[in-house]
Amino acid sequence: MPKLRVLTTIAVASGSLVLLAPFGCSSNTPSSGFAAPTTRDASFDIDATTPTFEVDASAPIDDSGGVLQDALPTVDAEGCTPEDAGPGPVPRDCKPQTTNECDGLHDAPGAINGTGGNGFDDDCDGQVDEGCACPSAGVTKECFLVPPSQINSVTRKPVGWCESNSKGTMECQGGERRVWSGECRGAQPPFPDDVCAPGDFNCDGKEFNSMTQDCSCKGDPVQCPTAPIVTVPYPRPTSLPVKIDAATWMQNPAMIGQTSDWTWTLRGGDCDNILPHPTFSIYATDDGSGAPVGHTVGTLGASGKERGTVASSPVVTSSVYPAFSLSGDYFLEGAFKLNGKSYSCLQKIQVRAPGLRAEACWDTESDGVDLDLHMARTDLSTCSGPKGWESTCPGQDCYYANCKSGSLSKPNWGYTPAPSTDACVGWGSSATGSCGNPRLDRDANGGFGCDANESNPNAVDSDAFCGPENINVDAPDVGSKYAVGLKYFAGSLPSRAHVNVYCNGERVLSSGYNPVTGNLFPSLQTSSGTSGDLWKVALVTITAPDSGAGIACQVEPVPSQAPYLPTDGSSAYCIDNAERNTQDSMKYFAQGGYAPADPRVLCFH
Repeated sequence: MPKLRVLTTIAVASGSLVLLAPFGCSSNTPSSGFAAPTTRDASFDIDATTPTFEVDASAPIDDSGGVLQDALPTVDAEGCTPEDAGPGPVPRDCKPQTTNECDGLHDAPGAINGTGGNGFDDDCDGQVDEGCACPSAGVTKECFLVPPSQINSVTRKPVGWCESNSKGTMECQGGERRVWSGECRGAQPPFPDDVCAPGDFNCDGKEFNSMTQDCSCKGDPVQCPTAPIVTVPYPRPTSLPVKIDAATWMQNPAMIGQTSDWTWTLRGGDCDNILPHPTFSIYATDDGSGAPVGHTVGTLGASGKERGTVASSPVVTSSVYPAFSLSGDYFLEGAFKLNGKSYSCLQKIQVRAPGLRAEACWDTESDGVDLDLHMARTDLSTCSGPKGWESTCPGQDCYYANCKSGSLSKPNWGYTPAPSTDACVGWGSSATGSCGNPRLDRDANGGFGCDANESNPNAVDSDAFCGPENINVDAPDVGSKYAVGLKYFAGSLPSRAHVNVYCNGERVLSSGYNPVTGNLFPSLQTSSGTSGDLWKVALVTITAPDSGAGIACQVEPVPSQAPYLPTDGSSAYCIDNAERNTQDSMKYFAQGGYAPADPRVLCFH
């Protein structure tokens, strides 16, 4: 968690710098109870090992010691008549900080921590359910970066700005004792105080009720966005669909001409922290076919370990065009000066692809290691013989040899092909023909040209960019089952790997190597050619959602019964090998070639 030394009007969002300094009223007669304007310096130091928080302010807000956003503004309230909006209906109550939110000392009425936690940040330290038990390595759950006191008593969800912006997902970490990672990806904490702009930024159920200034006589020229933007991966490369225009952040759009010193910071998902460069980009125009702007920074986020893209003036100004090749939740921060004052706004972007999607990445792709993602439909009845991976049952397994857009004989799972090439052909995708269903959007051929120095995710024609592999299934049938695996195909180095599974664009599995949380397994190795390790990742069952729209997914990670520690690390992962186990472990889903009803039978050790 970063050490932030802040001497300005700021809001700190787990490593993001959010500057909100509203203008004041002017008059000849001063009023009491408000701080006089001061001049402050927006420099800050990062020390990822020391979680401290220092604010130089005349009336600091108590955040119970947590590393939270701090929106304390300077106020010129001369002559104003205070009209205090009063406290909101859901005040924040931060419990004493702990490394174990399930020790029984940090529960709030109505949201009690069981052994697995409650999904909320009880002690306001930017971590959720740390130390609490979880069921299986890689499974995710919904989480919120607010304490349980700060939620609506009926909906059991946060209110105001936090309803969307403080919501994320967290994964279960592997090991013999499995605990929640604490990292609520895609979430930001609330402001500890409101600012004089529309939006309940401190998430207490009421707008404009600042504890440090009178919003009835003030107006902030900057009104940061409160709702996320939803878009899709693989947009058209010459006409990017998402434009972030800061003119819409101004109370008077014409004031955008008075801004200067722009810096845009974009950060995102798990594979972005493993690959040499992020899988997203920032453009100054909507033509995403050229080179993106900015550079890669690897010290972002609360951990100081997240990787993202930073672009600054004069290359970018008040509007930018982000582009994405993976599903997930992203944050784009725009920092600037307006009439000499520093501001920043945070825009959450949700990248959503329909249906079922799996993605894989590993840390040695630029070293010539080629891993292959597999997704097999295990409940097909077209095969009269054994059911299994690759050629055991033709067409049952989707992988590089049969599932790319140019493959001559694609798997026939009974699904209607995608109606448009927009589903697979676009920015960041190597697909060029019609979109199959299922399909492999990208074969990350690490042994044939991946360049760790290539930062443009759209450099896919020559396989120059080190990117992930992705398999998609549009609108799968309710009741169908899929086995997800990752095979070591070529190379010589042990490779730490990560696999995500998305259901309608929302992360439901985040399994394996994670440099942010410190998980170093599994580690795939080669033995003799294509008989290298096969990570049996998970069994996914499609279910009907409560809402009746789209699909829902039941994800069951595959454990090992007798872990081989050099590769598995623990019983949380199953890495089978033809030499350590049996040839059948590389061919069949289960002993004898039966369709697996239980994820444990996928593992042969």
